[in-house]
Amino acid sequence: MPLFAYQARDDSGAAINGVMAAETEEDLADSLRERDLYLVRATPRREDQRNFSARSIERRDLIVFSLHLATVLAAGVPIAEGLEDLGRQTANTNFKEVIRRMREDLLGGSSLSQALSKYPRAFPDIYVNLVRAGESTGRVDVILRELVAFLEWQEEIASTTKRATTYPAFLLGSIAVLTGILFTVVFPRVMPIFEGLGVPLPLITRVMIWLSRLFQSYWLYLLLAAGGSVVAVRLFRRTPRGQLLLDWLKLRIPIFGDLVGKIAFSRLSHYLGVLLRSGVNIIESLTTVERVVGNAVIARAIGQVRERVIAGGGLWQSFQATGLFPPLVIRMIAIGEASGSLEETLGKVSEYYDREVPDTIKRIFAVLEPFLILFLALFVVCIAISFYLPLYSSLSRITAGGR
Repeated sequence: MPLFAYQARDDSGAAINGVMAAETEEDLADSLRERDLYLVRATPRREDQRNFSARSIERRDLIVFSLHLATVLAAGVPIAEGLEDLGRQTANTNFKEVIRRMREDLLGGSSLSQALSKYPRAFPDIYVNLVRAGESTGRVDVILRELVAFLEWQEEIASTTKRATTYPAFLLGSIAVLTGILFTVVFPRVMPIFEGLGVPLPLITRVMIWLSRLFQSYWLYLLLAAGGSVVAVRLFRRTPRGQLLLDWLKLRIPIFGDLVGKIAFSRLSHYLGVLLRSGVNIIESLTTVERVVGNAVIARAIGQVRERVIAGGGLWQSFQATGLFPPLVIRMIAIGEASGSLEETLGKVSEYYDREVPDTIKRIFAVLEPFLILFLALFVVCIAISFYLPLYSSLSRITAGGR
């Protein structure tokens, strides 16, 4: 919704300045009249000027912000005062500016979710959607505390992934650097030697020479092709069909597909549990989770579940009918639906995936490391053989001729 910086006057004629969200200037005037204010002048605010300061905001900043805001709301402190206090305590200058502008929006009549939505670089869609759901039930503080727990879990996952990928990334980097040096520096210098030996070159040496010439002659085209492929995939992903296809492939990648699925099911159990505990009805909860689950295939399945529930179907039967959700999720939903404690059983599912996802990441990279080491060793052996065989053949011929 557009923002207007306005100047108004009250019944006594005193000037009042502020910022308010409204669709049009006429709507702004109507909103002000409801507060016994009369619009004098209004100037639209450009949204692109509001997003520049939302960069460089880390997850840890968002966790602290959410916890502080939840405490403020639970204590009954006006949210504008709470934001003012938080802005003074925040060390991140970018986030400090975002908080200041949000406070202006709130004082101008915007809701918290409207204020958050203006800064997508700081507050992701899931954050805004969950806060909006909390506003509809009057339990924003509960939503925020649940978000803190989930953000902390995401921080732990990111830390675990970083630790697990450091060594494999080093190995892959080493292989890339070694490949570049061999094909652009070493082989171009030794190729004349091989060609001057006058012996038939083995297949492995011919392959290495061909690859070296390919890199030398077409390196620019290879880089352009790689870059173009990345851009094409990103553009394709922006289409509904492309996103659906790529997310389907993610779920079926050997080894990694299992991890992608577990992360999506963890989001499902977390978000659905949070919304239900906050008093949001099941239909609205499924609608929100569909938008933020993070995988188009699973989102489509959740949409199918919602439609079946609207038509009168049972919740766990609707999940089972999609054929996509694991037995654990379906069984716990069935137990929760039968006992009237769906929020609690979804919490158990969340706890399971909270343990399972980090363990899966560690297992994947524990298996991946030996394969990378083996690949590097085989690569080095192939290079050594491609050098050794022509030299050996040449020496054998010289030795035979000397006899």
